[in-house]
Amino acid sequence: MTQYVLYGGKGGVGKTTCAAATALKKARNGHPTLVVSTDPAHSLSDVFDREVGSEPTHLREDLDLWAVEVDSEERIGQYRGQVSAALDELDDLGISLDEGDLDDVIEAGVAPGTDEAAAMDLFVDYMDDPRYEYIVFDTAPTGHTLRLLKLPDVMSSAMGKLMTVKSQVSTLADSVRTFFGNDDDEDEDESPDVDVDLEELQERMDRVAEALRDPERTEFRPVLIPETMAILETERLLAELDAYDIPAGRAVINKVIEDPTPDCDLCQSRYASQQQRIEEARETFDLPLTLLPLLHGEVHGLDAVETIADRL
Repeated sequence: MTQYVLYGGKGGVGKTTCAAATALKKARNGHPTLVVSTDPAHSLSDVFDREVGSEPTHLREDLDLWAVEVDSEERIGQYRGQVSAALDELDDLGISLDEGDLDDVIEAGVAPGTDEAAAMDLFVDYMDDPRYEYIVFDTAPTGHTLRLLKLPDVMSSAMGKLMTVKSQVSTLADSVRTFFGNDDDEDEDESPDVDVDLEELQERMDRVAEALRDPERTEFRPVLIPETMAILETERLLAELDAYDIPAGRAVINKVIEDPTPDCDLCQSRYASQQQRIEEARETFDLPLTLLPLLHGEVHGLDAVETIADRL
């Protein structure tokens, strides 16, 4: 059964590095692993120091390690047409969804360029791909991540409303055609296609929601740095995850000073401040903590990722 690890948090805390390192460790332990970037500002290519495309890229010959950066513009077009067709058909019949339903559809990611919708749509493809035992997600900054996690429920609800309204209209239209003797076989062949597509899309979203809420399969890991504002934001993120029933497994505190220079007052002061924040995090979060060291420079290439993998 495929397992999922999702990293989230505000921008610049090291989510991509953590995701890359976790995927590398899983692959090193013999598990075929895919790491997925759902962040519009992709940086997996930078961390691995090689080109990562919109299709899974094999990263190293001796490891079953793959990476992909979701191309939202390409993917979203594959299902936007299904919803648009349903809306157009309703409009042709003089039926419009009420304002609340339309808001749901828009919020669900029908609009072009909605990265979260594209990521969730791809989630099912990766879930069903027999090549991977583990999938590690590098998510966008916190606000985008929360929309990402909320999306399956919103999308499923919106598709349900569309199907309900369209079913009612189709039944009425069939009755009218029969009454006027215009029971055209071609019309019958055309109308069910959209219903089937919408049902499939709703089923895909339901499967994503089920997987995300399964603690036996999914673990969300917030990433933060040892600062007061980061702790507060992570506390809010964990509350949102709890509201969505998304299981959080541990928190990762990155950029921790481990060996401050003895004769550097600034280094000693920062070290002491970070230790206080780490203790605050221990008291605030009901989760195990993983501490990652502050490194010199940015993480580039598999050798650099190896140093983080050993700590995760």
